[in-house]
Amino acid sequence: MSAIEELYCGTRGNCECIKQNEEYKIILGKCAELSTLLNEGLDERQKSLLFDLTVEQGGLEHESNLAHFAEGFRLGLALAAESLLNK
Repeated sequence: MSAIEELYCGTRGNCECIKQNEEYKIILGKCAELSTLLNEGLDERQKSLLFDLTVEQGGLEHESNLAHFAEGFRLGLALAAESLLNK
């Protein structure tokens, strides 16, 4: 597998070094607080349904992020190739 394929497939890189910014941390805190407040008023079945819904929404976000990453990666390669060919 080439270095480009490894980067694209996520088998090469250093993603664990990516730090979330302060805005991410603030939003995460708000989500945790809202989740706690909401769960206090739910019965066990409702909690289970909410959990399942959250997991599925996370899956949607993952797929969307992956598609955007792939498109950005392809665009970046196209721009790099174009800049090298036009020298």
